Amino acid sequence: MSPVIRVDQQVFEWLSRLATPFVDTPNTVLRRVAGFDKESPMNAAAQARTGRKPSRSTLERVTGAHLNREHRLGARHALYHKDGTFFEVLRQFPGVLCDPRGYLKFDSKEQFDRDQNVSIGDKTNVHRGIASHPRYRRYDSR
Repeated sequence: MSPVIRVDQQVFEWLSRLATPFVDTPNTVLRRVAGFDKESPMNAAAQARTGRKPSRSTLERVTGAHLNREHRLGARHALYHKDGTFFEVLRQFPGVLCDPRGYLKFDSKEQFDRDQNVSIGDKTNVHRGIASHPRYRRYDSR
């Protein structure tokens, strides 16, 4: 018998939003989000409906850590934001701020703290996005 877990209403509603009705169970949603089942029933159903493989966003959540590994950026701390504007604060260096197309690398805390294009408070804000930064690099052009 499998272990039983209890979730609060907010977590249950989140799981429900990620589920495909009549296909998913809470377990299949959690397995998909965790990356255990790349070809889950939902992905197979989506492929059958559309005739296409599911997009990357359907298969896995994009994170800075994932992009750091995938593109071999060599960061000790990597953060991601889809618009490249709003991040947590880098805590380890070298560190990178990533968006869907590229990244901004900081070799040291001093470089990060002194960057005039970056506002650091409780969060890190790059007003026009990291793509507007002079040191921004695309993933394919290191």
